[in-house]
This record gives sequence, C-alpha cells and structure tokens, in this order.
Amino acid sequence: MLGALMQQTWGRQSRRSRGAGVTMVELMVTLGIVAVLMAIALPSMRELIVRKRLEGTAQALMTDLRLLRSHQLQTRLDTGTGINFGTTDSKTCYIVYTRGNGGGGNPINCTCAADAAKVCGDGGEGGIAPAPLRQVDIPVSSGVRLSANRKFLAMLGTNAMPQGNGTLEITVASESAGSIRVSTNEAGLPSMCSVSGSFGSIAHCP
Repeated sequence: MLGALMQQTWGRQSRRSRGAGVTMVELMVTLGIVAVLMAIALPSMRELIVRKRLEGTAQALMTDLRLLRSHQLQTRLDTGTGINFGTTDSKTCYIVYTRGNGGGGNPINCTCAADAAKVCGDGGEGGIAPAPLRQVDIPVSSGVRLSANRKFLAMLGTNAMPQGNGTLEITVASESAGSIRVSTNEAGLPSMCSVSGSFGSIAHCP
C-alpha cells in the first residue's frame, strides 16, 4: 500500500514537472520567431545608425565652416584662413587651417589627403608656416562620404570674405540614408538642407 501511494505521488509530481517545462518544439518555434524579428529589425537599425552619423557629420561641418569665418574675423590674418577638402582610397576629409606664405609671398595651404607629417608642409625659407585648426577624417567604411564643388576656399581680410567671392556646396551622402547639402553664400555664411527630405530636423532643399 505504501508503495502504491509513493508511486501515485511520484506520478503526479512527474506530470506537473512535464507540464511546467518547455518542449523542444516550443523552444525551436520561439527561436524561429526571434530570428525573424531580428532579420526585420537589423537593417532598420543599421540605417538609423548611418542616418545619425550622416546628420552628425553635416552638423559638425556647419560648425567648422563657422569656425573658418570666425577665426579670420578674430585674427585678421594677412594670409587668411582656409578649408581644404580631399579624398583618398580609405577616407574623405577636410581641414580648417591658417594659411602660410613662402619666401616669395605665395600662399601655402594644408591638404587633409596628404600623409600626417605632410598635411601642412612648411612655410619655406623666410615664410610663415600654415597651421591646422581642425581636421576631420571620414572613413569609407562609415558609409558616409563628402563631395565638394571646389577643393579649397579661403577667407581673407578683416571682414573674412571668401576669396574671389567663392561659394561652397558640399554634399554629405550615404547610399542607404540619403544626403544633406551644406553650402556657403557670397559672405561665407553656411546653411544646410536635406536633399533627400528624410531628415525631420533639417529643412528640405528648395
């Protein structure tokens, strides 16, 4: 009798244990659902990351274009303050710098696409060496690229006006996230707009 009672008790506990557990089929179904959800969510997450990176790069460029003009206004350098855009196999880049001059008075510029030790070169004998203020390198692997309508522009004089009344038009772009246009007017003042219209915080380009 005692043996029968113990057998009944063990049977009830065993049934409860089986009912409270997870079967292999249930586990596989759950893992399948999780895999499908991740497959749907991951591309959207990647696009969001690139979009934020794109917007951050454009905002930083706006800040550096303001730096370009404000530095010339404050220092009133005879040689001027410049910005240079460049491209290599591994990056796109730009550098804001104070221009130098050689012994003959010709302006000397910096280039962000050069080797680190040669970005600004030297001023030559009897000249003033150019000096970097800020350099930004954007790796190709980031998915973001810069393209500018001109390689460099300098702000000159006490009023920090663009050399030759030049203007800049820079496109910050990504294949998956769209593009943003950053530009300067004849007075060197920067503005920004969204070419693709996919950035809620940035006005759409006219």
